[in-house]
Amino acid sequence: MATGALLKPDVWAEATENPIPFVFAGNYNGPGNWRYGLGFVESGGFIGGEGSFAGYESTTMYSPTRRTAIEVVSTKNPNAITPPPMFQALAMAVHGTDIGFGITPEQALAPAFTGAAGQPDTQPKE
Repeated sequence: MATGALLKPDVWAEATENPIPFVFAGNYNGPGNWRYGLGFVESGGFIGGEGSFAGYESTTMYSPTRRTAIEVVSTKNPNAITPPPMFQALAMAVHGTDIGFGITPEQALAPAFTGAAGQPDTQPKE
C-alpha cells in the first residue's frame, strides 16, 4: 500500500496529494510530525496506519525509500509509550535521528498518552 502499487496511479495520486498535519487525541502520537492523507498516516517518509481493538493497539509503517517496515503492537495502557512514538524510536535506532520525525529518541520514548479521559492515570501501580 505504501508504494501505491496496489492502487491505480490516479487513485494513489489523489490519496497522497496534500496530506495535512494532525495530532491524535489525548497526545496519543506524542510530539512528533504526523500528516494524514486519504486513508493513511505519514511521518518521516514512512507511510502506514494505526488501529486498535479491545485491549490492543498497533502502528504499521513502511518507508519505500528505506525499504523498511516497522510494526509495533501493544496492550492499551494510560501513561504509556504508545505504538506511534515507539515506531519512531525504533526507526531512529535503525536509520539514525535525522529522519524528519521532529523529535529525538528521548522524546519518542517518553510516556505521553494520558488515556481516554485525557487525564494521567493516578492509580498506584502494584
